[in-house]
Amino acid sequence: MAGCHAWTDVSTRRVSRPVLTGAPHRDAEAGLYANQTASVNGDSGRLAREQAFHDRRFSVGTRDAADKYYVATRASESFYVNRVLAAPAGSRALEYGCGLGSHASDLADRGVRVDAVDLSPVAIEQAREEEAARGRTGVRFQVMDAHALSYDDQTFDLVCGSGILHHLELSRAFAELARVLKPGGRVVFLEPLGHNPAIRLYRRLTPRMRTSDEHPLLVQDLRLAEAYFQHVEARFFHLLSLASVPLRGTRLLEPALSVLERLDDGLLRALPAVRRYAWMTVLEARRSP
Repeated sequence: MAGCHAWTDVSTRRVSRPVLTGAPHRDAEAGLYANQTASVNGDSGRLAREQAFHDRRFSVGTRDAADKYYVATRASESFYVNRVLAAPAGSRALEYGCGLGSHASDLADRGVRVDAVDLSPVAIEQAREEEAARGRTGVRFQVMDAHALSYDDQTFDLVCGSGILHHLELSRAFAELARVLKPGGRVVFLEPLGHNPAIRLYRRLTPRMRTSDEHPLLVQDLRLAEAYFQHVEARFFHLLSLASVPLRGTRLLEPALSVLERLDDGLLRALPAVRRYAWMTVLEARRSP
């Protein structure tokens, strides 16, 4: 965060004391996604690859096989949605990398003025069609590169997104987000983390379900946000709760997931060192007033 070196590390529900302070240090696992990061930084074909992948994803469902794992993400999704929908009526919001517009319409229904952008023309067309089918007209969907938004400086009170930052070059994305935020405005993102060895192995075994440019966030990526925003907080979710996945479609899922979520909450609050091994993080930050 600008003007402050403390990084607030928090658990799934309750803010803990800062546990990482001082100038950001190089993470021991920084090389995990070195190839992806280099590709994002230096390859002019990245946009074309990302657009082609997501056009195909929204056309034929290239990631459907991974949907089963998301039964375990209730806690992170609920927390993210609550933070996004805290935007007051009359404010202006941008859903960044909106896909089919997952929460843009919910914001619009609450009186928020909403824009939604995505690199994929297929996603934007489907989002527009879905809005029209529901008789909604409150969201303006546009095809746009997240690194080069066409909006004026200080346009939005809120920018939110789910599963978008890990497709981007973060320094460019954070700079662009800070530019379009009003003073005091918020960013809220739900993103995958890249430290858990089991999850990394699954990603390596399923390369066709993702692009070569993806780079699930590492601890130093979260710290990077401090250079562009104030009051940076990251909340971590899903360690033990992943064990509920085999119970999907059964009556045991709900009670098992509830128990595992409580265990996750206690574990992530009590042991800051294990937070990096969570599956998901909700990153929230503000631009200085």
